[in-house]
Amino acid sequence: MYLIKTFIKFLSSKILTLKFSERLSQNIIRRNIIAQKNPKIVSTAAGNPKSFKINSWNEILRYKVWKKIPEYIDTSKDILYLEFGVWEGHSIKFFAEKYKSKNSEFYGFDTFYGFPEDCLDMKKGHYSTSGDIPKTSDSRIKFIKGLFQETLTDFLEKLATESKKKTVLIHFDAPLHSATLFTLFKLDEKFKNYYFIFDQFGTDECRAFNSYSQSTMREYDLFLASMWNRAPEVVFGKFNS
Repeated sequence: MYLIKTFIKFLSSKILTLKFSERLSQNIIRRNIIAQKNPKIVSTAAGNPKSFKINSWNEILRYKVWKKIPEYIDTSKDILYLEFGVWEGHSIKFFAEKYKSKNSEFYGFDTFYGFPEDCLDMKKGHYSTSGDIPKTSDSRIKFIKGLFQETLTDFLEKLATESKKKTVLIHFDAPLHSATLFTLFKLDEKFKNYYFIFDQFGTDECRAFNSYSQSTMREYDLFLASMWNRAPEVVFGKFNS
């Protein structure tokens, strides 16, 4: 029994050390990215995010960035908007309301059963809507249910050539490292120049983003950011070929 307990403690210490190392790495990565790219900081806030309701959180950090995006992408343009991590559909509906062209397309990817594994301080299943997709009367908005790894390849293969010629805006809102990294590399097969939003950039998203941009040597600009507890929360930028 003593040997078993000792072994369990040893494994636990290794896991904790790994998690600490990853978090420390993320802190360095995100600071370097913000320092090098120097985006315009449009909002700053601090505190415990759990103490905020979703509408207040959106107003403080998300909308401050989102409302300035039309300064870079004219609202009269036909856009192709892809969102990874939908939950209740707050953001996809926001951008569909901004970009009213009948030719614009909006696709939201989600399992609608929450995280497939524990993420940060949230447990598996967090953000679940019990499989229900958001209700909308906008026929341009469509939802693709399932893991990104299971749905994105088929979606991209069937995507019309004309759709890919539109101004592309991709919203990454899934803080899982594996999901974000897969999505970035899969999208790279079809898109080289596109605008992006990262919704929780201070999490594993920044580590996935850094791994992707370094390994592909992709050039990019960061235009806007909001900061939460001195870490980038929402960032908006563009990948350049």
